[in-house]
Amino acid sequence: MARALVFLVLLCLVASALVCGGEARKMVGVYVLKKGDFSVKVTNWGATIMSIILPDGKGNLADVVLGKDTLAEYVNDTAYFGPLSGRVAQRMARGRFVLDGKVYHTYINDGRNAIHGGHRGFSKVIWTVKEYVAGGDSPYITLYYRSFDGEQGFPGDLDVYATYQVSSPYALSILTNATDAPALGVPVMGGKGVRGYDINYVIDGDGMRKVAAVRDGASGRALQLWANQPAMQLYTGNGLNGTKGKGGVVYRQYGGFCLETQAYPDAVNHPEFPSVTVRPGQVYKHDMLLKFSF
Repeated sequence: MARALVFLVLLCLVASALVCGGEARKMVGVYVLKKGDFSVKVTNWGATIMSIILPDGKGNLADVVLGKDTLAEYVNDTAYFGPLSGRVAQRMARGRFVLDGKVYHTYINDGRNAIHGGHRGFSKVIWTVKEYVAGGDSPYITLYYRSFDGEQGFPGDLDVYATYQVSSPYALSILTNATDAPALGVPVMGGKGVRGYDINYVIDGDGMRKVAAVRDGASGRALQLWANQPAMQLYTGNGLNGTKGKGGVVYRQYGGFCLETQAYPDAVNHPEFPSVTVRPGQVYKHDMLLKFSF
């Protein structure tokens, strides 16, 4: 799993969506976590961050996340603006892997490879809201998704929890864990005729540590990203091609960037890499902390 974050009261904006072939109906909603002049908007569609609003060096509030204006646009969109991706977020060569001697074939959706968990990964499903506290000292929301055995070609049932929490002024924690299943990208640097970055970095150290720092000289806003994963993908919006975004703004190539903490690319096919297999009784943990300043 990985979080792809792109840089730029309970809100009762609720829409209906059908799941499980019409056997059940779940609700898609929008939820706001607010502490002072720092606010984060999340939807349970794909466990997606819709906006992060904070001041700049002059006190002017602005949203620093690229995305869409309406919930319906997120549901109908085929891009990846702010969701949680899985089971395997990185590229997986030929969409196949071997686990305990059995070959598994997953959904191919990136040329000859699989990426972001397949066509209908964690980013294109409705998550259940388990807990939601909008305000107070530490507002948070906990989302849950049950990934069934065989979904997108992956084996085993998987229980996944994701908590988004405003843990201190201008800091957002993202805590995920998955349990009870045998579960689970390929390095890229653009390609012929393509500029920009789409590359995976191996991060030194272990545990929760600072993995990236970014600063915008014009606004004075800065971000420190902390995570407990062994690698991070830097993607500079190479594929943005005139997509209509928030407020009618057209997102051009390199109009934003992603910092995606995750495992090594194609790790499931490389036993020498840190394992991404979660077996029964084991717990997968993926934590991130976004520290903003201005």
